[in-house]
Amino acid sequence: MPPSRLVLIGIDAASSALVREWAAAGDLPTIAGLLKSGFSATIATPLGVLEGGIWPTFLTSTSPASHGMFSHLKLKPRTYDLEVGMYANRLPVPPFWTHLSRAGKRVAVIDAPFARPVRKLNGIHVTNWGAHDPWCWRRSSWPPHLIGELVRRFGSHPVDTCDIESRSLEDCEDLRARLIAGVEKKTALLRHCLERERWDFFFGVFSESHCAGHQFWHLMDPRHPQHDRKASETLRSTIRDVYRAIDVGVGTILGGVAPGTHVLLMLSHGMGPYYAGSHLLDLVLERLGVNGACAAAPAPRAEGSMSTPGRLLWTLRYLLPYELRLELKSRLPKAVATLRRWTGRPDSNPWCRMRAFAVPSNNMTGAIRINLKGREPEGLVGPGVEYEALRQEIIDALLALKNPETGRPAVQWVARAEDLYEGPRLRDMPDLLVEWDHSAPINTLCSPQIGRVSQAFGGHRTGDHWQNGLLIGRGFRTGEITEPICTQDIAPTILDFFDVPRPATCEGKSALSFLRNG
Repeated sequence: MPPSRLVLIGIDAASSALVREWAAAGDLPTIAGLLKSGFSATIATPLGVLEGGIWPTFLTSTSPASHGMFSHLKLKPRTYDLEVGMYANRLPVPPFWTHLSRAGKRVAVIDAPFARPVRKLNGIHVTNWGAHDPWCWRRSSWPPHLIGELVRRFGSHPVDTCDIESRSLEDCEDLRARLIAGVEKKTALLRHCLERERWDFFFGVFSESHCAGHQFWHLMDPRHPQHDRKASETLRSTIRDVYRAIDVGVGTILGGVAPGTHVLLMLSHGMGPYYAGSHLLDLVLERLGVNGACAAAPAPRAEGSMSTPGRLLWTLRYLLPYELRLELKSRLPKAVATLRRWTGRPDSNPWCRMRAFAVPSNNMTGAIRINLKGREPEGLVGPGVEYEALRQEIIDALLALKNPETGRPAVQWVARAEDLYEGPRLRDMPDLLVEWDHSAPINTLCSPQIGRVSQAFGGHRTGDHWQNGLLIGRGFRTGEITEPICTQDIAPTILDFFDVPRPATCEGKSALSFLRNG
């Protein structure tokens, strides 16, 4: 009997609810067929760290507190400076398919987000031909010549930049066309790679759903405050049409799969309206009296008040590799100081004079760092009783917040990082994670303790990452699986499928027996 083969197709940041709804309505016939003939299960994604933690957790089967990739921007250890935390070379352990390769399996991996090519892989690996976050690593491949071959054959992906401020309806029409063209090109590229040879494990990812959700949610949803009634029906159906194109692509790819091949379809995590209150966290902390900076210290300008060249230069700064930025800072100290003055960024970060401050995290979940003695360079809060008392004070105040526009609590939960995760990078994570109510926009927060704080949300994305994904399988058991499968459990399940031992670093557990036998 020939050994089993497995094809895994990823769909990045697509709404499981919409996929199920549109599959049932007949708009996604390929996915509908997989749901009918196979199993489906909710993927329980890492809490509080969606866009930063999802793919690294999947790739390594380790938690964000172990792999350390949980936010686009994060605090550089032992400083008050921010650095990009999501470069692909930050993965502390290799992705799981490396172990398949070492076991002699032939492997093909195309556009897995945040994964750079594995050298000497027993197969092929393509990075960032058409992934959503190409800044994380240069477009490249193993073997090195393969990426050039694919670009000559298929060209580049039609969408090179998803995020643009003040996109007009005409711009949206153009982006819509390029996203659908991108799905079609990606389908052809994946089918071409699939047919190169008989792979044991084939993994390809569609990322067009990710961009469509960010940029078109308000046009689809008439309740969204930025909904534009002048938008055409074509624009209003963009997300559905991108999902339809991906459904056709999945069908085309599976049409080239040999009989008996097992199939997994993975929706990595969700997408929904971008309703959150993280932009108000600093104002809340200020009212609590825990982040008031010294009056004599120059406060950094808000990003929106920086000049356009300043914003551009500051953004480009974070796109440079950390090692290169250190080199530039050491060789060109005057230029770096000039850049700080031009962009309105002071040399002294006012966070050092605060007991607690908001830090970047998943857009939908706020994050707070305590200025802890012995951890931060100029810590103000003592460890132990003082630290725990401050965290509890902040938790109580956040849970009391209401959104006056709805009358409902504005915060679903507040969690200490160690209550959610454990691992060697735990001390790099925020001390508190704040999950907002995502059912309505949050432009004002109020409570008896803080009074009322208001600030309009200024982001240009109208959709953003939501928790939980969807795993669908063919060749396994059938029916709906009620128990969720964790993101970190998928890799060990695949290793178990091929009888390859999981590495010692693996924190997830195999769900294979459950998928086969129920």
